[in-house]
Amino acid sequence: MPARDRKFQRKLDKAVNDPDLATALTRGLTTIRDRRDNAFKPLDFEGMRSEFRSIKERAIENLPELVEQFTREAEAVGATVHLAKTAEDANRIIGDLAERHGVKLAVKSKSMATEEIHLNEYLETRGVIAVETDLGEWILQLSGETPSHLIAPAIHKTREQIAEIFRKNLKGRRKVSSETSELVKIARAELRQAFIDAGMGISGGNAGIAESGTLVLVTNEGNGRLVTTLPPVHVAVMGVEKIVPTLEDATKMLQLLPRSGTSQKLTSYVSFITGPSRSADIELELSIGVHGPKEVHIVLLDNGRMDAREDEDLVDSLYCIRCGACSNVCPPYQIVSGHLFGHVYTGPIGLPLTAIHHGLENVADPQSLCVSCNACQLVCPVDIPIPRMIMDVRERVTERMGHATKMKDRALERWADPKHGNRWMRLAARASSPLKDSDGYIRRIPLQGKLTKGRHLLAPVRKPLRDRVRSRRTNRRPEDQPPTAVFPGSQVAGQTVAYFPGCMIDRLLPEMGEAAITVFEACGCHVIFPPDQHCCGLVALNSGDASRGRRMAEQTVGMLERVDADWIVSNSTSCYAAIVDDYQHLFRHDPQWLERVEHLAGKIVDATTFLTDVAKVKPFPASGDRPVVTYHDACQTHNALGIREQPRYIIQDLLGLELREMVESSVCCGFGGSFAMDFPEVSSAILKRKLTNAGETGAPILVSDNPGCLMQIKGGLHARGSNTRAIHLMELIAECLDE
Repeated sequence: MPARDRKFQRKLDKAVNDPDLATALTRGLTTIRDRRDNAFKPLDFEGMRSEFRSIKERAIENLPELVEQFTREAEAVGATVHLAKTAEDANRIIGDLAERHGVKLAVKSKSMATEEIHLNEYLETRGVIAVETDLGEWILQLSGETPSHLIAPAIHKTREQIAEIFRKNLKGRRKVSSETSELVKIARAELRQAFIDAGMGISGGNAGIAESGTLVLVTNEGNGRLVTTLPPVHVAVMGVEKIVPTLEDATKMLQLLPRSGTSQKLTSYVSFITGPSRSADIELELSIGVHGPKEVHIVLLDNGRMDAREDEDLVDSLYCIRCGACSNVCPPYQIVSGHLFGHVYTGPIGLPLTAIHHGLENVADPQSLCVSCNACQLVCPVDIPIPRMIMDVRERVTERMGHATKMKDRALERWADPKHGNRWMRLAARASSPLKDSDGYIRRIPLQGKLTKGRHLLAPVRKPLRDRVRSRRTNRRPEDQPPTAVFPGSQVAGQTVAYFPGCMIDRLLPEMGEAAITVFEACGCHVIFPPDQHCCGLVALNSGDASRGRRMAEQTVGMLERVDADWIVSNSTSCYAAIVDDYQHLFRHDPQWLERVEHLAGKIVDATTFLTDVAKVKPFPASGDRPVVTYHDACQTHNALGIREQPRYIIQDLLGLELREMVESSVCCGFGGSFAMDFPEVSSAILKRKLTNAGETGAPILVSDNPGCLMQIKGGLHARGSNTRAIHLMELIAECLDE
């Protein structure tokens, strides 16, 4: 990250401590995830989005030809098409049209493309008043704000705040009810005359159909049709990437957009506009003062889109249909809203879009708020790899502007070298001793109170896992007999496991590593601990530091290649995902290293899958009282790796325990690697919701399979003084084996 802008930090502090913002976002986003899931439940979501993604891929590949075809067909039916290379070009075209027609008042339906080019501000300089007629947009226009969500622009406002905005800004509205129906009535009454008086209607466009030159508009308010039919001139501003070849392609989009955005099968209004009106209604013209034929102008906006087609890291952002689903499931967005998590385009997809349309300088701070939970890609109706694109943007920002602090830069430099990193962590363990309590937690750091507000920090241990397993520190198979398998029917008895715990277990949570070794031995396996292992590099990669991340990745690959074992197993799903997924992207331009990474990926497995799919362990007889547990699905485990049912099989079937599912079990806990240190106030706010959901189950034990999540959750529980235990799945199994 670049050095964080102080203004951005002040806004962040204000947002985290704003009770009205929290109320508004809770009201707007709490149930939207479930509603969306129910909307897709009877359908094949994966099949639908795969099909439409293919349509968009072909459309973007053939975009110049589609633009030409759309222009030809739209003009053949009477529309005028304007190609705007830049935002300035688009504004000038619209301003000139307004001047030519003597327009002083324009009404607008909701359009993110016009927000992108800052059209309202430009028209004001040309003497044209542009009135927003979408309810949310109008509210924000009255309050002097910009949209915070792609489809729900005023989602950050409570009903009570909106009522106050109306009272302050509308003449004669001394008392305004906060009931939604009353607010809508006021908006309808206030805007009615603007529709009649406007000389120009301005809209966006959800799709353009190349074969017929048709513009497709999707809205939930009738204002869209009034904007496009009442004024004598209709101007539509649409990004060139919205063009698809056929009507059938557009209908595929219509099956996905409403369900993803608003959980509807279809929005209230879907309009297909093919050229200007074919006939003039004389009576209507006389009643509203319209003279002359209606004109339709379509401004096809480039503004970096054509260049993005050639950018392998960002081209996928052109597939976006602006549904806003990624914002609806984004944990940091749910705390700070889009005014911080984005620029003009907000939410996860807004970060790569900002890089394309508004430059790295405007995405530098917002991109750092991504916690890399991968939830956005799961719900994206076009399967856009948003998390990967955000990391690519972060890499560009870091390369150009550096890290947020010199301290972080120096820390990553030391950590990138295994010898220096080892020495540094041992010194940190000694230095932190005066700060930690008897449980090993740091409750407060001098001058850094934010870091421990809401959750305490685990201090590095004086004796890491590598010291506790000295007898296993080898790269070679042992010659002695393996331990006797405890699990019935283990398919890996007699085989050798090379254990790769990751640096967090090694240095902070060694008890998790010892438990994992116990479980592997219960499968009848030899366990070795490669002595020269250090760090997979994920901490650097997640910080956008590709060069140092690659150094650590190369060291990890080389180290694991030297291991003589049947399996390489890790109980850190973040490290495992880094090796099998992130490394593929990291080395994508280096065929030799990519081949080595792919070979390694076939040999390494996460601990949970190792038990269920490789060892194929079966239930063992229960003894004694078995505890009740709840389970937190780590982001990497659930969202990136798709490991969802295996942990539950282990808890319920293998161990015979009662599992009480918590609400939002797969929603991020707020850790996100260095995110928890970079944005402790946001991290703690996300964690608070997780701990509340866990506590409502009444389970005395919270289980997860990711050490990062558990460090975060343990710290939160400790800060609360809670008696709930948070343990790794391998620890739970090891405890049951000891009974």
